[in-house]
Amino acid sequence: MENFKDISLQRVFEARDLIATVISKTPLLRSETLSKKWNKNIALKLENFQPTGAFKLRGAANAILSLSEAEKKQGVVTMSTGNHGKAVAYVAKQMGIKAVICISELVPKVKIDAMKDLGATVVIAGKDQGEATEVALQMQTAQGLRYISAFDDPDIIAGQATIGLEIIEQQPAVDTILVPLSGGGLMSGVAFAVKALSPKVRLIGVSLEREPAIYKSIRAGKIVQVEEFESLADALPGPISEDNQYTFEMCRRYVDDILLVSEEQVAQSMAYAYLKESQVLEGGGAVTLGILLDERIKSLGQNIVAICSGNNVDPKKLSHIVEEQRAFVTQYF
Repeated sequence: MENFKDISLQRVFEARDLIATVISKTPLLRSETLSKKWNKNIALKLENFQPTGAFKLRGAANAILSLSEAEKKQGVVTMSTGNHGKAVAYVAKQMGIKAVICISELVPKVKIDAMKDLGATVVIAGKDQGEATEVALQMQTAQGLRYISAFDDPDIIAGQATIGLEIIEQQPAVDTILVPLSGGGLMSGVAFAVKALSPKVRLIGVSLEREPAIYKSIRAGKIVQVEEFESLADALPGPISEDNQYTFEMCRRYVDDILLVSEEQVAQSMAYAYLKESQVLEGGGAVTLGILLDERIKSLGQNIVAICSGNNVDPKKLSHIVEEQRAFVTQYF
C-alpha cells in the first residue's frame, strides 16, 4: 500500500510508541447480546476508556509530543467541538504548556467545564466551527501559538490510526470495522492503517443523516459545505474546509462505504449501550451502534468491530435519554 502524502505506516507505528505513556490501549469487548441476536461475532472497541473519555487523546498526544521545544514554549491553540479540546488541554497540562481552545456556541457545557478544569483557556468564538476556527487562526498569528487541527493534520491522523493497529492485534479475524465519521481524522487514520495491514477488511463510516459533510462531498466528488446544527451527537455536525489536505481524499480512497443514522437511532444507541453493555457513550461515540441495532447489519461481515469513540455526556441528559428509549431496548434486545 502506498503512502498518502506525509502519512505512512511507519509514521503510525512511531506514533504508537510516542503516545504509549499518555494514552490507554483500550479494550475490545465482545457483545454477547448483539452477537447472539444477529448470529455474528460483534465486538466494541471502547475508546471511552481513554483518560479523557474519547479517542481524540491519541491524535492530540501525538501532535503535541511531536512539537519542537520552541513551539512547546509558545503554546498551542485549536478549534474543537469538545473532545479534541479536552485532549489538547490534558496533554498540555501534563507538559506544562499553554493551551487555548476556541469553540462555538454549540459545544455542551459538560465539555467546556472539562476543558477549563484541565487548565485550558476556553474562548467561545462564534455560532459555528467556521467562526471558531477563524478566531483560533487569528490567535495563532497574534500570539505565536502553534495551531493544531482537530482532524486535518498528519500527526493527528497518525495518532488516531493507532486504534487500527490495536484492532488488528486484538481481533485478527475482523472483516468489517464501523467508525464514527465527522471531519474524518479518526476514519482516515483507522482506514489507512487497517488497509495497510489487512486490505480485505471493509471500513465503514457512520455519520448523521442530516448534513453529513464527507458523505456528501464524496458523492459530489468535491468538498461540499454543510450547515452546522444541534444534535445528540454534538461531535459530528459541521463542515470540512475547502483547503482540506488529508481527510477528504483519504476517506475517498480508503473507506468502503458510509452509512447514515437518524437522531432517534443515536438516542437508541446511547440507551442500548448503557442498559445492555454497561457503557456510558455520548451521541457521537455511539453512532456505530446505530448500525448494530439495525437490519442493515445483516449485509455486513461476520466478524464486526464497532468503534465507540467517547463518553463525554451530561449524566442527567443521558439518564433522560435512557428512560425515553428503555422500552425500545427492552423490546428488541
